[in-house]
Amino acid sequence: MKKNYFLTLIITLLSLASFAQVTELYLSKYGEGSSNNKFFEIYNGTSSAISLTDYAFATVGNAPSTPGEYEFWNKFPDGASIAAGDVFVVAHPSADAVILAQADMTLQFLSNGDDGLALVKGGTHNDANTDGDIDAGEMTGFTTLDWLGDWNGDPGSGWDVAGVSNATANHTLTRKSSVCGPNSDWTAAAGTNSIDSEWIVTAIDTQWDKIGSYTGCSTTPELSITSPTNGSTVSFSSMATVQFTVTNFTVASGGSGDGFIKWKLNGVDQGDKFDTNDITFSISAGTAYEVYIELVDNSGNVLSTPVNKTVMFTVEQPCDLQLETITKTCVAETAGIDTYSVSIAFTGGNTSTYVLASDQGIVGGDDPSSMATGTITITNINEGTDIVFTAKGDVSNSSCDLSRNINSPTCKGLPFVDSFDYADAAILSDQSNWDRVNSGDDVLVTSGNLDYTGLRASTGNKITFDGSGAEASTSFTDVSSGTVYASFLFKVSAFQTGSSPDVTDGGYFASLANGTTAHDARLWVRPNPDTSGTSFDIGFGYESSNPSFTTSTYNVGDVLLIVMSYDMDSKQISLWINPGTDSFEAAAPTPELGSTDPNPPSAINTFNLRQDSTNETPSIEIDELRIGRTWAEVTPKEATASVKENEIEGFAVYPNPVSGKTFKLTTSSFDKKEVSVFSILGKEVLNTKVSGTNNTVNIAGLNSGLYIVKVVEAGKTATSKLIIK
Repeated sequence: MKKNYFLTLIITLLSLASFAQVTELYLSKYGEGSSNNKFFEIYNGTSSAISLTDYAFATVGNAPSTPGEYEFWNKFPDGASIAAGDVFVVAHPSADAVILAQADMTLQFLSNGDDGLALVKGGTHNDANTDGDIDAGEMTGFTTLDWLGDWNGDPGSGWDVAGVSNATANHTLTRKSSVCGPNSDWTAAAGTNSIDSEWIVTAIDTQWDKIGSYTGCSTTPELSITSPTNGSTVSFSSMATVQFTVTNFTVASGGSGDGFIKWKLNGVDQGDKFDTNDITFSISAGTAYEVYIELVDNSGNVLSTPVNKTVMFTVEQPCDLQLETITKTCVAETAGIDTYSVSIAFTGGNTSTYVLASDQGIVGGDDPSSMATGTITITNINEGTDIVFTAKGDVSNSSCDLSRNINSPTCKGLPFVDSFDYADAAILSDQSNWDRVNSGDDVLVTSGNLDYTGLRASTGNKITFDGSGAEASTSFTDVSSGTVYASFLFKVSAFQTGSSPDVTDGGYFASLANGTTAHDARLWVRPNPDTSGTSFDIGFGYESSNPSFTTSTYNVGDVLLIVMSYDMDSKQISLWINPGTDSFEAAAPTPELGSTDPNPPSAINTFNLRQDSTNETPSIEIDELRIGRTWAEVTPKEATASVKENEIEGFAVYPNPVSGKTFKLTTSSFDKKEVSVFSILGKEVLNTKVSGTNNTVNIAGLNSGLYIVKVVEAGKTATSKLIIK
């Protein structure tokens, strides 16, 4: 693909070439797209067919220093001719099939490089030195009729293709309709840019439907209104702009041109116009306008064949309402599906009657139909549901038809615990707290648990994955300051299965991140020294390859406790492997590995599990994922879950375990009771008040797992474990 484009016509071809203008044949079009999608056309503007026997075209491919040193001299096929008013198309033999379907002949030398092109007539040539080139001294007696390009550049090279989008990549050059023959004065033909040249430049890609469409020249004055389109409705503004073009007619003052322009606005004569600049005038909302433009001679008389155009358009009503800051707020932050609300600040209200709508939730708050400023609210939207909000004004006085796409926030607060208490063989990313990223086989739930001495006992099931496949991610509320921790139990059950296992850096399989495409703190595993043994080491860092690795090795089948963190204040990422039980629910010990992220994210909000490839990801089991804001939240001690006390007579919680959405709470007293349910990390996830001796407590919003129920009645307390299946 050529980098620039410059259009020129030759002034001289040394003493060997004589110049004469002929009007029968001339170059009418050149097209250049990607790769070899190139063609040019020769036009016959006479009333008779012309044989091409005595014609040829010469090309310049390597920027010769001396004009006239054509490199390739190309004759037309025997018997070729061009009918009156027709074109002859020459294309590259590897061009698009659509181009080739229109071609009359193909030419290999339409290729990348400095491709000057000349149309010549008569003469002889002889490659006397047999070097494959027709040099200036080897051509005699010919006449150059027309030229496209420059000795040192291709068509368009170095030339300002003004106003044409993407013209440097793909373009066509078409002779303007006012050009009725070849031009041997390339400076006059090319001008300084595409606007004042003999050529029209348009951007193209692979649409070649205008090949062969050139129909010759015209000297008839033409007028065209290009904007606005007739019958259109234009956006509200204080001024209207009417754009138009004039061809084959010079608009000037004082009789120095062909004439000038008269125009009317809504039937009323306006001042005479002696240029082709845009017409501008003041407009009002909701008003229709008619603009009439006509070319007249220097005396102001209508041309013998009148040339005029009319455009009618309407100005739409203004849109005064402005929707400004949008705020999303989680009503609750639990491991289940919560609700969120949206507030939308506005200005410019009280200017129309506005209809507000949302495809989800309940619209309320301030009404812009009666208030100049305020806040629109949308409530009761389920987490995970994106919404579309619209505000539409009354068409009689407002053009407002506003729309905002609002994505759901993540309403999962921390700490978060997943014991993978899902059905055996379930797909992890099908569960409510998880999402699938990319494609391939999935991370699966499997029966059984991993356990670590001193850590709270695992419940539910575990997950497994290996090789390549889809990623699974769980998101939570943004952590933009302080530290976020993640802990889990981890076992390598077998090494990579690929034929070329990666023992350089293995593969990373877990990360703390901002979203599902970033991996800001990555956990790696690699065989050490290779897959012939049973040992591996662990890497950790922000890097996408070659992180720092542990000096210790671990064995296939070992259950490891992993804790990883990201400190948003210091940008420090840290890793602990098998921390001592004396640190559980206390303070973090010295990390095993750590580094500072040079390109920190704005927040950490995602935990990712990743399957890289059969050469990089071993068979892995993971259990008891905990994500929290403190070390203590992700390292709970075993003893915490066994709390049970009873100061309340007749206290009972049943059924336990519970598989439905409620459980029964009984005591011997009718006194009021405050009921609290806590996660195993100590976070209160439910609080309600009941009275009577037999009560039903709704736990529909809680996930499966182990909880603590605390009841306070008349100053007395009772607690019990509660297992939700």
